[in-house]
Amino acid sequence: MSRRNRLRGFLRLFVFTSLVLVVGCRSKLVEARVVNSGTTELYNIEVDYPSASFGISGLAPGETYIYRLQLQDAGRMKVEFSDSKQQPHSGKGPYVAQGQQGTLTLTLDGNGKNQWDAQLHPEATAPAGE
Repeated sequence: MSRRNRLRGFLRLFVFTSLVLVVGCRSKLVEARVVNSGTTELYNIEVDYPSASFGISGLAPGETYIYRLQLQDAGRMKVEFSDSKQQPHSGKGPYVAQGQQGTLTLTLDGNGKNQWDAQLHPEATAPAGE
């Protein structure tokens, strides 16, 4: 086999492998956006979702923090955070299920507001009692 043919074969294998990885291995992700709609900074924000969580040490007024997560289990989301006076706030979010993808926006403010907007697919239904 000539050097040119080996190089051509290698390039074909490389292109085929790259296509398989790009097309066949897409993770189902949720883009979570945490928005501070208030007029004061928020601190120690912790967003819990089934089997994991993420945190933000501080979020200025009007600022948005974006985090990509993968849902590996089913359950209800939760948030805990502190206002500028270090008063704790918490709230329950939507029920989510393994494999969902899409966007989730969590809007917070210094008065303890926590509003969730989940645009996730496929849809999940909460079990009885949730």
